[in-house]
Amino acid sequence: MAHKLLDITPTPDVLVALTRTPITPLDALSELVDNAIDSFRAAETAGILSPVRQVFIDVPGNAEVSRGEGLIRVRDTGAGLSEDQIADAMRAGFSSKNHFDTLGLFGMGFNIATGKLGRVTRVVSAREEDDYAVEVVLDLPKLIQNGVFTVNAERTRKPQGLSRGTVVEIRGWWPNGDANSGFIRDLAKISKNTLRERLGRRYATLLRGELGEPVHISVNGERCKAFEHCAWSSERFVTHKIHGNIPARIEIDEVVERSRRCLRDGAEFADMDQCPRCSSTESREVVHRVRGWVGIQRFDDQDDFGIDLIRNGRAIRVAEKAAFFEHTDEVTGKPEREYPIDQQYGRIIGEVHLDQVPVDFQKQNFQQATAEWQAAMKFLRGGSLLPTKWPVGSPNETPVSRLFQGYRKVRHIGRGDMYMGQYDPVKGKAARISREIERDYYQRFLRHEPGYYDDENWWELVESAGVPPIAATVECPECGYQNAQGAETCEDCSHVLVAKKCRNPECQKEVARSAVSCTHCGESQVPKVELPWACAFCSTANKAGDEHCSVCNSVKDAPHPASPEALSSVSEERPELGASSLTVTLSSGKLSDPLEISVRSVKRPIVASYGNSPVPMVTERKPGRLAVYIDLSHPAFTALGLKPEYLIAAEAAQYLHALHASLQGRPGHTMSALTAEILREGWGDSVTETADTVGSRIRDLFNLIIEKLVTVPKAEDFYDELGEAQQRSMAESMITSGVDLSELNKLKKSGGYLRFCDRDTLASFFDSHPESWFNGQVWSDNWPAASEFGPVVAEKLREELHLKYLRCLEDCASYLRYGQPERLLVIRASAAAEFLGDKLS
Repeated sequence: MAHKLLDITPTPDVLVALTRTPITPLDALSELVDNAIDSFRAAETAGILSPVRQVFIDVPGNAEVSRGEGLIRVRDTGAGLSEDQIADAMRAGFSSKNHFDTLGLFGMGFNIATGKLGRVTRVVSAREEDDYAVEVVLDLPKLIQNGVFTVNAERTRKPQGLSRGTVVEIRGWWPNGDANSGFIRDLAKISKNTLRERLGRRYATLLRGELGEPVHISVNGERCKAFEHCAWSSERFVTHKIHGNIPARIEIDEVVERSRRCLRDGAEFADMDQCPRCSSTESREVVHRVRGWVGIQRFDDQDDFGIDLIRNGRAIRVAEKAAFFEHTDEVTGKPEREYPIDQQYGRIIGEVHLDQVPVDFQKQNFQQATAEWQAAMKFLRGGSLLPTKWPVGSPNETPVSRLFQGYRKVRHIGRGDMYMGQYDPVKGKAARISREIERDYYQRFLRHEPGYYDDENWWELVESAGVPPIAATVECPECGYQNAQGAETCEDCSHVLVAKKCRNPECQKEVARSAVSCTHCGESQVPKVELPWACAFCSTANKAGDEHCSVCNSVKDAPHPASPEALSSVSEERPELGASSLTVTLSSGKLSDPLEISVRSVKRPIVASYGNSPVPMVTERKPGRLAVYIDLSHPAFTALGLKPEYLIAAEAAQYLHALHASLQGRPGHTMSALTAEILREGWGDSVTETADTVGSRIRDLFNLIIEKLVTVPKAEDFYDELGEAQQRSMAESMITSGVDLSELNKLKKSGGYLRFCDRDTLASFFDSHPESWFNGQVWSDNWPAASEFGPVVAEKLREELHLKYLRCLEDCASYLRYGQPERLLVIRASAAAEFLGDKLS
C-alpha cells in the first residue's frame, strides 16, 4: 500500500485564534513577566548567575493608546536567548523539557499574551558571550497574508545597555472592530500605582527573595513593592478547651507524596518505563511538598481574607476562599460555605506554595482534578471544618481546621478570641475597637512603624481589652486632699473642683456642676425643660434635646437657609444690580411710586425647599422696597445665559402687577410689558454686550485666575496629571513666549508653568482639585464645612459648588474658540465670566 506524508503544520490563523482566549490584561502582562523570571532560573541552572535579577516593564498611558501610539516593553537581565531558543519561544504549543520548575514555558502563554495585546511582537536578546544581539519580529497580519510560519532572525549590534538579557516589545494595537481592540485600552486604563500593587501581590515571594536572590520588578521606572500580610506572629495563641493552644501562625513544610513524572508533559510513569502519554523515557522524581504558612490577620474584613496559593513564586490564586472555606455535601453534592458563618467577616490568611500542582494554560487556577491538588488539599484542610460532620474519633487536625477551631468567632474581645478591644465602663466589659482605629493601625503597618509593623502595639490592645482603667484621683488645689475621680467639691475643705457659673446673670459665681441651687444667691440651677421642636427647613418634628434635625441635619433653632436672616450673613451688596427710586409708566398713564431695589449676591446655593433643587433668587417684599438675594452661580445664569437683571426686573414687575390690582385686564398691564419697561428704566444699555467685549473680558479673567493659581499648593502635584497633549501645548506656548524649556522644572515647583497652559487645562485643574481654589485662594467663597452645615448638607453644597464653577470655567474656555459665536453663546459666556469675576478673591 502506498503511503504519502501529509503536511499538517497549522496556518498562521492558529496564532490569531489563540488571541481570542479569554484572559485579563494583567494575566497577559504577567505571562511576559513569568518568561523573564524563567530566564533567571535557566541561567542559574546553566551556572550563569545574574548579579541583579531585574525585570523592567513599560506600559503606555491611555492617551497614547487612544492615538494608536506607544508600546509595551518587558526587559530582563537574564542570560539571553539564542536563535533556536527564540524560535521555540514563538512556536505555538512549544514546551521546554522542564515541566515543573518554570512559570512561563513560553508556548501558548507567550502567543496568547503578545497576540492579545498587539499585532506586532519584537524580541531582541543578547548573550554575554556573543558580540551581537538576535532580533526577531512576529507580525501577525503579515504572517496571515503570506500564509507561512517563517520569520527572520537577524543578528544586529547589541542595543545600548543590553549586554545580556531579553527585550520583548509589543506595538500596533488592534483596530476598532477586532475582538481584541479594547484589550490594550483596558490595560492602559489601570493606574500605574494599581498595576504595581497587583504585581507586588502576585510576585511577592520573588520580590522578597524567599526563593533565592530577590527579583526586582519595576513599572514605568518605579519599583513594585512586595505585598505583606498583616498577620499575628507565631508567638501569639488562643487556648481552646478541646484543642489546647492554637498559634496564630502555623508554619508548613511537608512532603505529602512522591511520584515519577515525565519531563515533557508531566504525566505519571506509574510502574512503566516510558510516558503513557508521549512515550518519552525522560523522567524525574517529583516531591509533592506543601510549604508556607497559614495564620490569622490582625483585623477581620468582609472581603480581605483568604489564602494565596503560589506556584514557583507566582501567586496563581490570590485570597483563595472556596478551596478552603467551602465543603461539598456528600448527599446533595453542592458546596456549602463553612467560614465565615458566625459573622460576615473573616481573618484566616496565608501563603502556601504548591509547586508540584499543575495549572491551567491560562494560569488562572490550579488543575483541581489532579492527584497533586487533592493530596495538598487533604493535608491543608482535610474534610469538613465543622466538628459536627467529623467521623467519630477522627478529629480534623489539619492546619486550616486548627485555625478555624480557634479563631472562627470574634465574640470574646481580648485574649478569648485574640481581638483588639478597650474597656467599656458602661457595659463593664471589653468592647471591640472601632474600624477607624483598625485602619489607622494598618496604615502604620504599611509604613513599617515600629510596634505597628510588628504586632507589639496591636497585642497591647488585646491584653488590655478587658482591664478597667485605674481610677485617678483629683487633688484639691486649696488643701491638697486626694479626692475620688468625679468629685465636684473637695471632701476636706469643700472647695469647688468641678464648677459652673450660676445661671443668674447678676450672680455668675461658681457653684458645683451638679448643684440644684446657687449657694450664693439661691437661684435654681435646674435648666428649663426643653420641648420638641420643628425644623425651619424641612418642617420635621424633632425630639427635645436633639441638636440636629433627624431628616435634613439642620441645626436646632437655625433659620430657614433661604430666609433673609440666613442669607444676609453669607452675601454681599451688589449696587450695580440694584435700582434706586425706580418709576415706570403704568397702563393708566400714571407713574408708579418710587421703588427701591437692593440686591445681595449669595455665596452658596439657595435651597428654598428641602429635597428640591436650588433656586436662582429669593425676594423679600416690603412697601416700596424689594430686597433680592441672588445666587449668580445658578444654572439660570451660567448655563442658560440669563442676565441677573432680567430676573430682578421680573420680580419687580410681579410686585407692581400685584400692587396695582385695579389695572388688571387693561391692555399693557401685563408681566412682560412691565418687565420690559423696568429693564429700560432701571438698567438701560448695561444689559447688552457684544461678542468682542465678552471675549476680552474672559481673557482678562483667565489672566487674573492664573496669577492666583501659581500659589495654589496643589499646582505642583497637578503637573504630574497633565496628559501628553496638554504638556505639548504648554511646551509650544513656552517656546512661543521665548521661555527656555530648561526652566520647566523650576516653573513646575513654583506653579509658574500654569501661565503657559491653555484654558481647558486650567478647567481640568479645578475639576481635579476644587477644594484648593476656595477659601480665598482663587475664589472668595468658602468650601462648605461639615461643622457649619452638617455632613449631609455640606457634601451636597460641595457637589453643587464644584459643578457650577466648573461649568462656568468650561463655558469661558470654550467661548474663546468660537470665531463668530451665536447670541445665546455670548449671553451664556458673559454670565459665566461675570459670575467668576465676582467670585475672585
